[in-house]
Amino acid sequence: MAESKPNIVFMLLDNLGFGDPGCYGGGVLRMAPTPRVDGLADEGLRLTNFNVEHACTPTRAALMTGRLPIRSGCERVRFGVKNGLAPWEYTMARMLKDVGYSTAIYGKWHLGNVAERHPTALGFDEWYGIQDSTDPVFDLMQADKGALVRQTKIWEGKAGSPAVPVADYDPESRPFIDAEITDRACQYIHDRAATGQPFFLYIPFTMIHHPALPHPEFKGRSGNGPYADCMLEVDSYTGRVLDALNEAGVQDDTIVVWASDNGPPSHGTLGPQGDTGPFRGCLGTAYEGQLRVPCIIRWPGHVEARTVSNDMVSVTDFYATFARICGGRVPTDRAMDSMDLTGFLEGKEPSPRDWLLAFVGDSLAAIKWRQYKLHLIEYGTQPGHRYKLDLAFPQLYNVASDPKEEWDIYGANLWVNEAIQRIVFDYRKSVEEFPHVPVGGDGPSDAPRPKKLLARE
Repeated sequence: MAESKPNIVFMLLDNLGFGDPGCYGGGVLRMAPTPRVDGLADEGLRLTNFNVEHACTPTRAALMTGRLPIRSGCERVRFGVKNGLAPWEYTMARMLKDVGYSTAIYGKWHLGNVAERHPTALGFDEWYGIQDSTDPVFDLMQADKGALVRQTKIWEGKAGSPAVPVADYDPESRPFIDAEITDRACQYIHDRAATGQPFFLYIPFTMIHHPALPHPEFKGRSGNGPYADCMLEVDSYTGRVLDALNEAGVQDDTIVVWASDNGPPSHGTLGPQGDTGPFRGCLGTAYEGQLRVPCIIRWPGHVEARTVSNDMVSVTDFYATFARICGGRVPTDRAMDSMDLTGFLEGKEPSPRDWLLAFVGDSLAAIKWRQYKLHLIEYGTQPGHRYKLDLAFPQLYNVASDPKEEWDIYGANLWVNEAIQRIVFDYRKSVEEFPHVPVGGDGPSDAPRPKKLLARE
């Protein structure tokens, strides 16, 4: 399969919920139709059990490394210290570059706050976008003249020299950045297609993270407020990227992935946010409303059009899958969590994944196995009220029949423990062989041994 080396375009939305796009039950229901996203789903595979991590940075680390983010020291962001991916990590961009790909990222990185951890130091040829989160823009809007609020920048750079800040990222620039990201992405497609060199284009949009500040061309268009306006904008930019592939004549030679990095935040003071569809929970928890997000995959001639699957898939799995398809190398000197989905994507076999570990920060919060979900930690997710509670007894849910995780069936299904314990044991064994990289660490050598994860260990 490696001979053909398809292009890869990976569009990643920020905080977009399972129930936001039309093809996932949102769209016109929320006065924000998404015809281009829905059309992409008609042309490929729509996943309904695609799982990400508990927040932005962990998901992006899992995608880039094929590893649980706790392994790479990216389970959380600690302000005021060096964080993000260590230069030691063999990123997806590095892996693809090593087999002849041109690589670019336009959008949100959130995987390093120093030069040696910027994308152009970790395998990307070029970058335009933001280093961290859009949170400071919201903070600027809430603070008195921005007092005591971090001022973030828009960055630009190329491999071989440090990236530099080129503009402020603030309430004035926020409505325009995703249009600029899209412009650059489309130009990149045309430029690279003309060379014949395969390319990996990563487009982590800043939308639809709060604050919802639509571009002037979309402001008021939905008639249902700024969040719905931004949904129309996201759909339009998705369409522009797809059109650029068509215009460049490479649509049939390109794998397109469209996904979200996590579920929406709890509403609180943020105003209307994303919708989690049939699930409960929010960003920062291990409930299905956080873990399950939209994911659409189009690969003409390989992925059958108009297909839907509820097979379990993890964001880590793109790493091994792209390595197999493109002839890349999966490292063997570290623990890898990615599973090869190639046969599944081509409709030849089920997804190889039937379990996953859900960490929140450095705590193992839940384990999914088949249709079952075992929770070790309970989170309060009501607007304005958050809490974390270590459970004296685990809670077990059948998420196929109880997607909102309301009916605890642990007492009647203790047999599930055997499968769960085996999964956790294998993880612990892998950490003993391949220690974690600590937050801000340059490699795994100084990592502490794993702490006890289950009371019965």
